[in-house]
Parts: sequence; structure tokens; C-alpha cells
Amino acid sequence: MTEKPFQFYIQTIGRGQKRRRTLTLEEAKKAMQQILQGTVTPMQLGAFLMLIRVREETPEEAAGFLMAIRDTLPHIPCELDIDWGSYAGKRRQLPWFLLALTVLAQQGRRILLHGILGTDPNRLYTQPLAERLGWPIAKDLSSAKTLIDSQGYCYLDIQNFAPKIAELMALKSELGLRSPIHTLARMLNPLQAKISVHGVFHKGYDSLHQQAATHLNDPMTLAFCGDSGEAEVRPDRTTIIKQVIHQNHQTLTQELTLPKTFQTQQPIAKNLDPDHFMALWQGQTQDPYGQATIIQTLTALLMAAEQNLTFEQGTTQAQQLWQNRQTA
Repeated sequence: MTEKPFQFYIQTIGRGQKRRRTLTLEEAKKAMQQILQGTVTPMQLGAFLMLIRVREETPEEAAGFLMAIRDTLPHIPCELDIDWGSYAGKRRQLPWFLLALTVLAQQGRRILLHGILGTDPNRLYTQPLAERLGWPIAKDLSSAKTLIDSQGYCYLDIQNFAPKIAELMALKSELGLRSPIHTLARMLNPLQAKISVHGVFHKGYDSLHQQAATHLNDPMTLAFCGDSGEAEVRPDRTTIIKQVIHQNHQTLTQELTLPKTFQTQQPIAKNLDPDHFMALWQGQTQDPYGQATIIQTLTALLMAAEQNLTFEQGTTQAQQLWQNRQTA
């Protein structure tokens, strides 16, 4: 079948109110294939991304876009427990989720943390703190697998495994708005982990991620509104995690509810001091909110990995893991 010109996709989503429609999954996949092949002009690309941005992508469109992106990545078999995308950066609180992941890595959970080193001076991005904690830094997906096989976990910049996606994300500085590409980066799961964790900022995007995941073959997906758009459970709020499980040729969608455990609101004052982050990890200072965040995030992951675990049991395990962590 002859490939449709890219104008077709712009016309389909951009016509007048009575004639426009959303893209099917297959149309979205073909549109993204053309974008990745570099056959789309800058004007076409900007128009397409912003038309989608204004009305928000549908689950079918997100899944189709993602399928096209994943097709360009090398297939590298890897035994991996957790895939975690970190693309927002923290703007008020430190990335406490990174300490939760480090605790899990010490327990033998195999983890790929991928993200981007953003340019917003008001946000603290994950990679510098991952380096201070001693996370191995991968150069590409192949070296990520090698590091995971030898050390169990690593960090990988998206520029080093999906440079075209990094390039499309960088258009935010020119367009002034995020695009669907920022949604997709969190969903990449490039080494096919057993659990793919997505943090979102805007209410409703957790459902978008959940519904898009029903079209994919990832064994399990967790999506929830985290802190600053990162996948971090806020203990001062009730958190509803939208879950998708693919098992035995069946697709199960469900919600995992974590109750509020920190009785006051998140501190208003910004707390982005990396030295404070390391001091809490090393047991040299106290931070009740930070520790509550770590425990709550750990609990969510333990409950996802062990489906029969209650919230109380998960919390007890999380507290024990935190207390027994190795800080050297």
C-alpha cells in the first residue's frame, strides 16, 4: 500500500470541527515512522505536534507512536525487573524516588533508569544525583545490559539510545510547549522490563498511559500523578496508581490505592540541595517528609511486584529495607 503523504495526518487531525478526527493506532504509527525517518519538514512537524498537543493525544495515538519508536530500537534481551523514566526534573522537593530505587537495587532488583539532563535552571534533574550515589552510567542500550548483568542497575540518557526522541523533546525550547513526545519518553521501556513505571503531572494522563498500555505487550505498567511529573508517590496525598497487567494472554486493568500517610502538606520551601539528599541517605540528617516519600514509593513498588501484599505489609517491608540500607 502506498504510504500517505504527511499532509494527510495533519489534515486528518486539523480540519474543521465537523471533519477532523483522531488518528487510528495504525495511522499514528505510520505518521511517527515518517517523523523518525526525517521525511517531514520542520513546519509540518511543528504543526502536527501542536495540533495533537492542543487536544491531547488519544490512547490509540500514543500506542501507535510508541510502537513506531520502539521499532527503531535494537532488540536486546535482558532480564530486567523495573524500567523507570525520569524526564521532568524536580522543582520543589529532591528526587526522593531515586533513594527508593537505590534501596531496591541493593536488594537485587534489576533496574534501568533512563532520562534526560534538562536545561531548566529551576529544576533538579536525576542524573547528577544518580552519579553521586554511585549509579553506573551506560553509554547505550548494549552497555546498559552489560551493566545490569554485572551490577544490577544503571542510568542511561535518552540521547544515548534514542537521539531522535531527544531531538524532538528539545523542540520545547522553540515551541514553548511540551509535545506528545514527552509523554512517550516515559513509556519507552527499551529493554522490556517486567514493570514499567510512569510518572505524570497532569490529572488524566495516568488514565491515558493506562489505556495506551492495554495496546502494548509490556507485562506490567504503573502510571500515577507523582511529584513535579516524576514517578514519586507523595505521602501527603492519596495516590491512585493505574495498573495494566498482561498475563496468560489476558489484559487486566486495575487501580492500586495508597492512602495518605504524612498528615501535613508537602513543605512549601524548596528543598533542592544535593548535599541534604546525600546526608539523609547516609543517616547524617533527618527529613520526615523525604523519608515518608521514600517509604511510600517503596511500598508502591513492592505491592506491584508482589500482588498479594497489603499496604500495611508493604509499608513494613519498605521501612525495614530503608533501615537496613547500605550507605557506603
